[in-house]
Amino acid sequence: MPDSPELDSLFLRLYFDRHIIARLATDLRGRGFDVLRTEEAGNDTASDEDQLAYSTSANRVVLTFNTGDFANLHEQWIAESRSHAGIIVSRQLGSREYGNLLQRMLRLLNELTADDMINNLVHLERFK
Repeated sequence: MPDSPELDSLFLRLYFDRHIIARLATDLRGRGFDVLRTEEAGNDTASDEDQLAYSTSANRVVLTFNTGDFANLHEQWIAESRSHAGIIVSRQLGSREYGNLLQRMLRLLNELTADDMINNLVHLERFK
């Protein structure tokens, strides 16, 4: 994918919280998506606030199972007029539900752009 501001506003660049299974990153990368895991960024033990700050500075959308804490962070940042690149939350799915997780992510990535995600919190369950 060429480096261009126009494409940057279209394609989501993802940042996976530490509880997201590595297989999802591998499968999405295999389909051409840009995915970074917290472990790869050296942020595995960073606080949720630090994770959101990092993902924002890297222009990446966070995917997390930590719905409550990230929903609170989203509200806090919006109230403080702080911008973030976006947050995707999901209920935690077991390994037997992996196919559902992958399919929902692919639907989301097909429907939403990076611009759509700015300052938004999106529930992955919406993409059944």
